[in-house]
Amino acid sequence: MDKIRLMIVEDDPVWMQLLSEYIGKEVDITVVYQAYTKEKALEVSHSDIDVVLLDLTLSEDQNDLSGIDVASQLYDKGLMKIIMLTSWDEEEIILESFDKGAMNYVTKTSYKDIPMTVREAYEGKVSLHSDVSSTVLNNLRKERKAKVLTPAEREVYDLKEKGLNKRQIAEKLFKSVETIKKHLKMIKGKIN
Repeated sequence: MDKIRLMIVEDDPVWMQLLSEYIGKEVDITVVYQAYTKEKALEVSHSDIDVVLLDLTLSEDQNDLSGIDVASQLYDKGLMKIIMLTSWDEEEIILESFDKGAMNYVTKTSYKDIPMTVREAYEGKVSLHSDVSSTVLNNLRKERKAKVLTPAEREVYDLKEKGLNKRQIAEKLFKSVETIKKHLKMIKGKIN
């Protein structure tokens, strides 16, 4: 039986060791390459790798989301089975990761799910991990709503979703409260 060849890209030596040892116990997965920097990850011959487990932050600066850039470059080179690994669970970051080529996204607290996620990626199955499924679903719903709403209604809807009341929305958009009420009534009719 051929083993799934996995590259781990992780700049934290403790996490790298934990992941390598944990995944190393799997009979059908082998860690063939460990990269501690984005540069090393991009040097690897992609024909030797089946799946990439890629940390989102690859520098001491925790605001540097360079893993997304690496995912994009690997994806562009034909390596399309990328799983993002991180402690971030913010909607924008999750969605950008998928936009740039990630096939799945797992938080470090769910590291025990990684072998299953690697197998699914290897088989070409897109099965969103529970860490991100609600975020992706909510985004799909928002996109659907965006398609049925006019730009003015979308603006009102977004502000309402942020928790603003009718008066606050009216002030922010320089419109009357009556106009905002009409927009909200139209939005409710379209969405429901």
